[in-house]
Amino acid sequence: MRSSLSREATTPPAIERQASFFMSPGLLALEGGTLLRGRLRGAAGPAEGDLIFSTAATGWGEILTDPSYAGQIVVLTHPMVGSYRVDPRELESDRVHPRAVVMTRLVTPPVGPGRSFEELLIGAGITALEGVDTRALTLELRRGAARRAVIRPSTEEEAAVDAARHIAGWEAVDHVAAVSTSLAFTLPPEGTPRGRAALIDFGVKRSLLRALTERGLEVQVLPHDATASDVAAARPDLIVLSPGPGDPARMAPQIATVRRLAEDGMAGGPPILGICLGHQLLALAAGAGTRRLAVGHHGGNHAVLELASGRVDIGAHNHEVEVVDGPALAAAGYRVSHRDLNDGTVEGLAHASGRIASVQFHPEGAPGPIDASRVFDAAIEHATA
Repeated sequence: MRSSLSREATTPPAIERQASFFMSPGLLALEGGTLLRGRLRGAAGPAEGDLIFSTAATGWGEILTDPSYAGQIVVLTHPMVGSYRVDPRELESDRVHPRAVVMTRLVTPPVGPGRSFEELLIGAGITALEGVDTRALTLELRRGAARRAVIRPSTEEEAAVDAARHIAGWEAVDHVAAVSTSLAFTLPPEGTPRGRAALIDFGVKRSLLRALTERGLEVQVLPHDATASDVAAARPDLIVLSPGPGDPARMAPQIATVRRLAEDGMAGGPPILGICLGHQLLALAAGAGTRRLAVGHHGGNHAVLELASGRVDIGAHNHEVEVVDGPALAAAGYRVSHRDLNDGTVEGLAHASGRIASVQFHPEGAPGPIDASRVFDAAIEHATA
C-alpha cells in the first residue's frame, strides 16, 4: 500500500513539545505486506495482534479496559483521541486489554482529575501508533486486507511483515481464560433486593455488573470454567452468560455447560440471559453455527431492529463473530428476535419456552448508547415474577 495512509504531524506545538521526549518513529506492518508509518506513543514498545477498528467517538477508558478487546490491535476511526481525562469509574476492568492502539492524532488533555489516554497506556505498558490515516486503513480492512499485524520501530521495516505473518491468529488463542475471574465472588444489590443472579464471567465489564446490581440483584460471579452444578449451587433466579473475547467455537467445555443450563431452563429451571459471547454460546449449544465476520462490529452506532415490536435501538457492539441463521436454531426452538440493520446479522435470539433470551449487542452501553437497557429489565422481571 502506498504511504498515503500516513500523515504528517498535526499536533499543536505546545502538546508536541510536551510529548516529544517519548515519541519516536514507528510502523504498522500487516501480514499482506502493507506498511504504514507513524509515531510511537504510550509505552512505545513492540506489539502484535489482529487489527480491528472501532467507530466510537468517545469512551476511551471503556475501550482500553474492555476484556473483549484482548489479543487485538484497536484502530480508532475518530480523527482525534484523548481529548478528555478518564474518570476511574469509567474503567471496565482492572487492566488494559488491547495489545496496542492505532490512531490519527492523540492529544493531551488539560491537567485535572483522572488519567489521560496516554497515561493509561504507559501505566499498562501498552504502545500506540499515532499519525496513521485510520479511516483509510479501515477502508482497506473492509476491502478484505488480512488482519494479523505488528507495530515496530521504523528501523525494523524488513522484518516486520514477516513477523506479522507468523503471529498466532486471534481464533487460535484462549483469550477467555486470561480475562475471566479465577475465583467466584458476590456483589450485593443496590436498593431493594429483587433476587439473585449467577453470572458466568467470560470477560464481563463492570458496567454490566452495575446494570444488574442497580436493578436490585445480588450477583454471584463465577469463573469461565464453572460447571452447571456450580451455577445451580448459587441458587439463582437468573443466569447471565457474559460477553468476552475470542472465538466461541473453540470453547467446547463452556458449550457443554451452556447446553445443560439451557435444558434445565427449558424444563423450568432458572431463565437465562446471554450477552455477546454468551449469545453465541447459546447458539452453539443449540446446534447452530458461528463464523467470523469479514469485519467485526465495534463501536456505539449500530442500529438494531427488534422484530416483534419494530423498535430500532442504536446499540454498542464489540464482537468478531456472528451466529449463523439456519434450520438448527428453529429445530432447537429459537427464533431470531433482533437483526442488525447494517448487514442483517442475527442480533438476538428468543426461545419458544420464554425462558431463554440473548442479544449480540451490549445493552449496558459503556461506551455507547443505552437505548436497549430494557433488555435487563425484561429479564429480571421475568426471573423474579
